[in-house]
Amino acid sequence: MLDPTNYEIYIGEILDKKWAAHFQPFRLTSSEAGTVLSGEVHDQAELFGVLLKIRDLGLRLISVNPVPSE
Repeated sequence: MLDPTNYEIYIGEILDKKWAAHFQPFRLTSSEAGTVLSGEVHDQAELFGVLLKIRDLGLRLISVNPVPSE
């Protein structure tokens, strides 16, 4: 099994804190430019599940970026 990878997923819409529970265990950080979901993904299926939630809500996906380990 691969080591978990941290990702930052950029969304074009601004999500308020009420959406935090929907995207757990990802953290939501919103600004005027949109929202960043950041968190650890254990496998590609888990990442795909988060991306499906974004699609199902009709949100505009900007980018999906792996974050290098420190």
